[in-house]
Amino acid sequence: MPQFLVAPDDVAHGGFSLKGPEAFHVVKVMRLGAGAELELFDGKGGRFLGVIDAVAADGTVTGKVSKTLAADAHSAAKVDLYLGLLKASHWDDALDKVVQLGVSAVIPLLTPRTVVLLHEVERAKSKQERWSRLVMAAAKQCGRADLPPVREPVQFRDAVRALKDKGLILVAFEGMKGSSAADSIGPALRSLKAAGGTPTVSVFIGPEGGFSDEEVELARAEGAIVFGLGPRILRAEAAAAAAVAAVQYELGGI
Repeated sequence: MPQFLVAPDDVAHGGFSLKGPEAFHVVKVMRLGAGAELELFDGKGGRFLGVIDAVAADGTVTGKVSKTLAADAHSAAKVDLYLGLLKASHWDDALDKVVQLGVSAVIPLLTPRTVVLLHEVERAKSKQERWSRLVMAAAKQCGRADLPPVREPVQFRDAVRALKDKGLILVAFEGMKGSSAADSIGPALRSLKAAGGTPTVSVFIGPEGGFSDEEVELARAEGAIVFGLGPRILRAEAAAAAAVAAVQYELGGI
């Protein structure tokens, strides 16, 4: 059953109200009417089963909440992805995949090797609406009930320094070609899992140009673990999905 995003304030007191594009999709695309069941999520982790009562003249869909569904199983860790800002289609592909894989947040990363032009970096600050739509579509597709934020771009050096002593920092580096994630980050992740709790894991993936040796040394100096993703050089969007999947696997999230 497809799920639809309802604003947290629009699901209360045993009822719900859907407006805008989500209501349009229910009525005009799915052709659902009074008496039909649908699954709702509020973007904050809440999931509900609803039954449509009526469709108003302005397209608003109202109904009753028949059941509160079980919340998503939370990941064993809070996985934040710091991803080098990519060209639009590559960024969109990466965002879709990592949301499905359960990241807690995505932070666009700026480095000296960022291929995207400076004016595109400035435009990135105005792309939040588009990115929010992509996140919502990915969340709906995979059935997660929360919407991980895409934050404002940050410089690599600033991000790494700010994270010192704030959880595990993992930096993927093509210079580690041939080194497997299982060997280089597996032991640290398994130790986190054994310790219990919900730790923070910050995963860094470079832009199309990759990280420089100087950036890697800075990361190591701040306590990061630098790791490889096997014998192949992956495109940034593939590396992002592979790294997040590796972390989730070691922590029991996959």
